[in-house]
Amino acid sequence: DGDPRYRAESQRPAVQALLAAAYSIIIIISLSGNTAVCHVVMKNKRTRSVTSIFIMNLAIADILITLLNTPFTLVRFVYSTWMFGRAMCHVSRFAQYCSVHVSVLTLVAIAIDRHQVVMHPMKQRMSCLQGVVWVGVIWVMATCFSLPHAIYQTLLRFEVRMVCLPSFPQPSDLFWKYLDLTTFVLLFMLPLAIISIAYAVVAKKLWMRNAIGDVTLAQSTAHRRRKKMTMKMLMAVVVVFAVCWFPLNCYVVLLSSKVIEANNAVYFTFHWLAMSSTCYNPFIYCWLNHNFRAELRSLPLIGRRGKAVQAHFPNDH
Repeated sequence: DGDPRYRAESQRPAVQALLAAAYSIIIIISLSGNTAVCHVVMKNKRTRSVTSIFIMNLAIADILITLLNTPFTLVRFVYSTWMFGRAMCHVSRFAQYCSVHVSVLTLVAIAIDRHQVVMHPMKQRMSCLQGVVWVGVIWVMATCFSLPHAIYQTLLRFEVRMVCLPSFPQPSDLFWKYLDLTTFVLLFMLPLAIISIAYAVVAKKLWMRNAIGDVTLAQSTAHRRRKKMTMKMLMAVVVVFAVCWFPLNCYVVLLSSKVIEANNAVYFTFHWLAMSSTCYNPFIYCWLNHNFRAELRSLPLIGRRGKAVQAHFPNDH
């Protein structure tokens, strides 16, 4: 629901209009783009792969934060008060943390799966059923990690405004500091380090050597081109996620550690950048995946029922 230490102030009309426009763009693009991704993957029954299941999970996480966090944060920023009641104070906070944890853990699962596919091509890869099980495990883990942030929230009246703020057990400052620091290290930096190492190893293999089991030069070339495009697409997703969320994560850690003072303009900028991460993945898939792009074009127009769409994500069996 935004910066825990955010001191709401009356926004100027120009600032209100800017915030409303900036966040509305995110909400519209994110919902339409990620709904399209889910639609394409769900219709892809013939060639559904573990990668496509994980990609749909990323889209669902983005939809979650777009529906349960971004609009409420926008209204809070614009009107400088929390007007959605005690329950949504907890739910909105939970949605923000849970969706981020789901995204980063899903990116780790994708990286590990890519590593297995490329480095051990003769071994049987993860089945779709196993992929679904891992998605379930990811959501359970993300929920558990998000609960402290969601539970320790309180709704307070401050003059004429309502504010949704953290209310951690004593000593609250230390609890807050180490919770944010632990979250940043274990659920952001460590996963990104694992992903980076896995993709570095895979990239070296793909760009330096022929894949094992390729019979002819033509097969080898086609096989490696397909793998490289998939890798480029997935690495782009990781880079965008890391770049979007790193500033806000750093800001929150420095704030809870009392290294810096709260700054509304800085926070709005970092929060908007983080929320914008929900918009980019559908464009990345379109940019680097010809089949996804083709199937997306055939989606029915909004408000019209069209024929079912079948997508062809890279089939790396």
